[in-house]
Formats: sequence, structure tokens, C-alpha cells
Amino acid sequence: METCFRWLTNLFPLWSILVAVLALAWPGAFDWYSATMIRVGLGVIMLGMGLTLTLDDFRRVFVIPFALLGGVGLQFAVMPFLGWGIGHIIELPRDMAVGLVLVSCCPGGTASNVVAFLARANVALSVSMTAISTMLAVVLTPLLTILYVGQRVPVDALGLLQSILIIVIFPVAVGVGINHLFGKAASQIAVVSPFVSVVFIIMIVGYTMAICRKRIEHRCTCSFYGRFT
Repeated sequence: METCFRWLTNLFPLWSILVAVLALAWPGAFDWYSATMIRVGLGVIMLGMGLTLTLDDFRRVFVIPFALLGGVGLQFAVMPFLGWGIGHIIELPRDMAVGLVLVSCCPGGTASNVVAFLARANVALSVSMTAISTMLAVVLTPLLTILYVGQRVPVDALGLLQSILIIVIFPVAVGVGINHLFGKAASQIAVVSPFVSVVFIIMIVGYTMAICRKRIEHRCTCSFYGRFT
């Protein structure tokens, strides 16, 4: 059974592509999904991650502070530069270039934690980096945006911290607590939690593609006619 779930989990890229195509062809299939369900789904994913972690995992992270601080430092040094560079190289419109830089200046969130989880990497390190980068983003995201874009973009610092606490930190902490108190039951649930994470993620992919279908079609149509006119 464990081998079967692992095999299905490893096909995550394939499921993502198939769901994206389905959402573009039949967006009504994802009408029942919503932004609230996305937040609930992300919370469930984080809880599943916590079930695979122990307090010792986090203690080991702080034993190697260079990995933690180095990762956070690179995030705010490399990502904004790449965002600005990509927008400049492919000559994005002003509004899209600003959006790309803003996203690049934001802290790591649930997506990075999920990828670390599915890749069987150091999840405790990823969660710790998310927590620290989110706190630093209150100051660094506006400053980096001014540096690369030349204008101040308002950042809801309180909302950002609240979102990370509710969606990431709290569910992970609950999962770690359950693992500590009920280790055997947690290990049994942890067998299927990566696959459950994949299911929630591909549903988010489908929902996003469905609501953006018209814009995607419009941009593809403009690009097609632009080449032949």
C-alpha cells in the first residue's frame, strides 16, 4: 500500500498537467471549489507535514544556522534579482514586470513547504525558513520593491503574518504534537499524507486554471494573431 501511494505521489507533475488541461476544456468541473477551500486544503497539507516531524527535527535545524540563515538570505537576494532580470530580458509590460518583481520579493510560503515535503527534503528547515522570511518580509519586501521597481507597493504585514500563522505554523505545530503523543497512529496517517497533499494541490491548479481560462485564451489568441498579422 505504501509503495502504491508513493508511486501515485511521484506522478504529481503528470496529474498537474492533466488537471490543468481538464480545467481549460471543462472549467465547470471546478466550480464547486473556492478560495476558502484552498485555505482549508493548505491547512490539511501542513497538518500532514507536521505528522511526519518531531521536535528534534526543528532542534537540528537550529544546530545548523548557516543553512537556515543562508537560505533566507539567498531568497531575498537571488529571487528579486531574477524577477527583475526576467522581466527586463523578455520585455514584459510595466504592470506585469512590477507584479513579477513583487512576487519575487515576497517570502516563501506554503508552496515551498509542499515541494520540500513531496521531495522528501528537510521539511523542518523549509517551515523554519518560511516563518523567518515572513517576519523579515514586513520590512524587506517594500524596500526591495522600491529598489527594483522604483515605487512603493503597500504590503499587508499583519495579514501576511496572520495567514502564515493560521495556514502554516499552527497546523504544523498540531501535527508535531499529535506525532509526539500518538506516534504510531501518526506514522500510519503519514503514509498517505503526501498523496493527500498532491490531491489538494492539483485541485488548486484546476481551480486557478478554470477561473483564469478567459484571460489565458485571450492572451493566446492575441499572441497567435500577432505572429501572422
